[in-house]
Amino acid sequence: MHIHMDIVGGIAGDMFCAAMLDAFPELAEPLQNQWAELPFFANYQVQVSRHSQKEIVGKRFLVMKKNAVIDDKQHIIFTPQTSARSAAKHPTQLPDHHHYSWQTIQQRIRSVKNSDVRALVTAIYQRLIEAESAVHGIPVEDIHLHEVGADDALIDIISAAFLIHHSGATSWSCSSLPWGNGVLRCAHGELPVPAPATVKLLKGFTWRQDEEQGERVTPTGAAILASICTQTDKLLTGHLTRDGYGCGKRQFKQVANVLRLSVFEPSVTKSSPVSEAVTIVQFDIDDMTAEALAIAQQQLRSQVGVIDLTSCCVQGKKQRMVFRNELLCDPEQVNALCQQIFILTSTLGVRYWRSERFILSRQSQQVQYAQHAWPVKLAVRPDGHHTAKLEADAWQAVARESYQQATRLKFHVENLALSSYPLSRKEDEN
Repeated sequence: MHIHMDIVGGIAGDMFCAAMLDAFPELAEPLQNQWAELPFFANYQVQVSRHSQKEIVGKRFLVMKKNAVIDDKQHIIFTPQTSARSAAKHPTQLPDHHHYSWQTIQQRIRSVKNSDVRALVTAIYQRLIEAESAVHGIPVEDIHLHEVGADDALIDIISAAFLIHHSGATSWSCSSLPWGNGVLRCAHGELPVPAPATVKLLKGFTWRQDEEQGERVTPTGAAILASICTQTDKLLTGHLTRDGYGCGKRQFKQVANVLRLSVFEPSVTKSSPVSEAVTIVQFDIDDMTAEALAIAQQQLRSQVGVIDLTSCCVQGKKQRMVFRNELLCDPEQVNALCQQIFILTSTLGVRYWRSERFILSRQSQQVQYAQHAWPVKLAVRPDGHHTAKLEADAWQAVARESYQQATRLKFHVENLALSSYPLSRKEDEN
């Protein structure tokens, strides 16, 4: 799946989340469950509502505290500790706002249970902190945060990471970015738009300028773009299956202040198997306990370049029963893998040889069913038919409770996945 972003009015963290929820409404309830897991979220509310910008209908994503929308205009994200202390002596310079160190933010990020989402949240912040560190010429450990460091913006970023992960998108692109006009006001005085951190984050992206006033791309939006987009001019192909609009808070004179998402699915109706080279690595074990061998096998499965590991029981020399282990791996990793086999097992010899294999095109997708996101693998057969399979790890958790329940779940999830997959266009061919 590919998602293209048209940056019409601009992009900020709230606009991105709103557009994603407009395109993927089934993720709204799982996202609410994500918020409920965050200890600091108890003092906040999020309102996702229908909204229009110049007669274009989309969604707005508003973070509120005590039922009042938070309007944070402090656009310098990271500031020296000395500046934060100085601001405390002069409260008129800053509105009532939280200030955190990067270490405090990391502690809050750890409350995100999903490891993939947590890693993406960390990556987005890492980009921000590196950009602001470069802007101020200050080490990361000597920097305090406001605007993005505040809880409201942390909710934006966690929500964005959750939606990115659970959308199942494998690639992203965006249009040119609006430069904006005028200045932004912050605790450090006036600065031209875009903010310095935004400029550093989005070097290499294509920009444009129109007559609208104000900041169009915020540091939060810039960090999200820099984390998921590798180019701005990708040629769009495939079936357009979804679209979504995220509305900003401000009104412009001529331009609708929206971010549009367009979701494309692969348009291939038939899939020819692809041939690729692999290396088969084989070794025998006759003197390890079953428990020790199982631990070693699990460690070998996690090695870089390992595609699969299988084992079977055969009769070896002196009529002893032997566990024959066979790994499929990337040819470039065979030397490192053999070293690990000697370290993790008792074997004294390893055999390996190069081979060829055919594989079908496949993709991963998250399917929403029974208030849960289920990982499914989809494939296109050479005759154009599609197949879907619920990932075994997800099915196993349900199968422990009831085989019948797990079987019904697998049937419904796989059929939902197939129903959302682009249909083969045999009618068009005829």
